[in-house]
Amino acid sequence: METLNMLNSRKAIREYSGQITDEQLHKILVAANAGPVGMGNYDDYRLTVIQDSSILSKLNGIYDAPTVIVVSAKNPSHMEYISSGAIVHNMELAAEDQGIGANYNMACISSIPEGIIPEFFKPIFAITLGQTTDKFTDRKIPMDKIKTNIIK
Repeated sequence: METLNMLNSRKAIREYSGQITDEQLHKILVAANAGPVGMGNYDDYRLTVIQDSSILSKLNGIYDAPTVIVVSAKNPSHMEYISSGAIVHNMELAAEDQGIGANYNMACISSIPEGIIPEFFKPIFAITLGQTTDKFTDRKIPMDKIKTNIIK
């Protein structure tokens, strides 16, 4: 999918029709690892892929997604939150490029059971993923959704 078409086609998916494949997951994780991280401190982040239905059933607000990926950081500050957003955005774009449904998720963070996130890391952002029957179609994005000041 062409980049700008993909951006204009992006949408939150809240209904999933099946599990993603290991190959699809691999491409999404490659995209995560290509994400920009403040000061290049990649060791300060962890990705936790949750596909176990007994754990997923305990998570709030995941819309019965068959896969949730949680981004965690050590001692998160503003930089880690921003970097986590970039990591999740990369995963979302890689998912939709493969026709996979995705949705940004912070609602599940407080319901992650203890022992799931690596020790010394705090979950700060997540993404829900799964197969979808929704189609991603290019749409016209209005230029005034976000008010803009241009200073020349």
